[in-house]
Amino acid sequence: MCGDKKIHSIGRKIKNTFQQRRQSWLGVFLFTVLFLSVAVPCMAGEVWVANMKGANVQVIDTSSNQVIKTIATGAGAHNVTFSPDGKLAYIANLGTNSITVIDAMSKEVLADIVTDTKAHDVAVSRDGKTAVVCNVGAGNITFIDVASRKAVHTMATGKKAITAVFSYDGNTLYVVNAGDANISVVDVKSKTITQTRQGAKGAMAIKPTASWDRFWLTAPDDNKLLLLNARTGARETSIDVPGEPHGLVHSPDGKTVFVGQRKLGQIAMIDTASRKITKTTALGQRPDMIAISSDGKTIYVAIRDENKLAVVSAADLSIITKIDTDGETHGVAFRD
Repeated sequence: MCGDKKIHSIGRKIKNTFQQRRQSWLGVFLFTVLFLSVAVPCMAGEVWVANMKGANVQVIDTSSNQVIKTIATGAGAHNVTFSPDGKLAYIANLGTNSITVIDAMSKEVLADIVTDTKAHDVAVSRDGKTAVVCNVGAGNITFIDVASRKAVHTMATGKKAITAVFSYDGNTLYVVNAGDANISVVDVKSKTITQTRQGAKGAMAIKPTASWDRFWLTAPDDNKLLLLNARTGARETSIDVPGEPHGLVHSPDGKTVFVGQRKLGQIAMIDTASRKITKTTALGQRPDMIAISSDGKTIYVAIRDENKLAVVSAADLSIITKIDTDGETHGVAFRD
């Protein structure tokens, strides 16, 4: 019996020690969670807005919808493109025939690179190593080596080379020539045109679907939104979008496309399954380019003739707010 009592006593001590340690661990865990929730607040995203007359790009905090930084670029700051990792921003400057490269973290200008007449838009490969500038006034494109921040090659594509997109593997570049109503298919390694496909007169935006097997393309001169097969270039769908469709984004899940109707001053929501407009909302005079948050809940639309950025709910196109910007707002891009 004496031995049994000793065993029970030792057992109680072990149990009490375990409970005390468990409570201690739980306390440390709860304290850590509480500390992190206070010391490390949830990080908001940013919207970058290019202002042509302002010759700058403005950074807007999406939690407060306030401008937190204005960065001088070049005259005619037109479009904003982020590197895939979100660390670099490229601003195409129509007025200075150049692009401005900005460290998106520190908000410091890293380089100004001269390209050619009326630098309009920048495309960046998925590995972030190559950027291509579409020079709409020259009808050509300029390749930029990102590491050295230097222009390494310029080649003709077509009249009003306005925007471009890389293939998923980065080996091919699709250049939209708005004046020629075609698309140049460029081999990135050899820097040669391998094919010329049908495009659209006045085309302003091209976006890959989530699977990268198709491209959405605006056709403003025909008041259409086109769906093109990425492999063959064949037109699979043509959707009527009145009022000069211009800016274009699609939801992360691919179920919805949002298109700005510039002449009607509104935005349209298109269901990609039925391929029909399901809702429109008036935004203001001359809605231009569009960005969407990474969670797909919020749309940001540049209202060019009102010097504003419209913040819009993606669920129902209701206007959340409008933010004052700085002089002929055009390009918009979102980063986390």
